[in-house]
Amino acid sequence: MDNKGQSALEYLMTYGWALIVIAIVIGVLIIVTEEHIPTSSTSGGVICQSGSPQMVLKETSFNPGTDGVGFTLQNATGGSVVLVADCVGAAAVDGTYITDSSGVAECTAGTITNGGTFIVTTLDAAASGTGSFTGGTATVGYTTAGGLSASVTVNCSGTI
Repeated sequence: MDNKGQSALEYLMTYGWALIVIAIVIGVLIIVTEEHIPTSSTSGGVICQSGSPQMVLKETSFNPGTDGVGFTLQNATGGSVVLVADCVGAAAVDGTYITDSSGVAECTAGTITNGGTFIVTTLDAAASGTGSFTGGTATVGYTTAGGLSASVTVNCSGTI
C-alpha cells in the first residue's frame, strides 16, 4: 500500500511542477502580447497618443507652424463612423501647443468603415524654438453607426 501512495505522490509532484511552469509561461505571454494604446513618435521629438482604443493612432506628423500637425486614425469601434468636414472644432484643441485654423476643414466628410483609416490635417503647432511642452491635445469628433456623438483625444508631448 505504501508503494502506491508514494508512486501517486511522485506522479503529482513531477507533473505538478510541469503544470506550474506551463501556467507561468502562458501568463507571461498574455502580459507581453496585451494590447496597449498605440503611441506614434514624430521626427521632431514629439510623441502623440490616442486616448481611446476605439480610434487607433496609426501615424502622426508634428511640425512647428501653420498646418503642421496631422494624425492618421483607424476606426476600431466595431462599426462605421461618420465624420464631418470640421472634425476638430476650435474648442477641441488646447489652444497653446495645438490650435485650429478657422475655416479650414481638418477631415474629409464621409463614412469610415470598421478598420478603415482617415486623416486629420491642417492643425497648427507652436512656433519653432518653443522648447518642451506637455499636454498638447486635439479632440476629433465623429458620429457612431447608432447616431451617437463620440470623440477621441490625441495627446502630444515632447520637444519642438
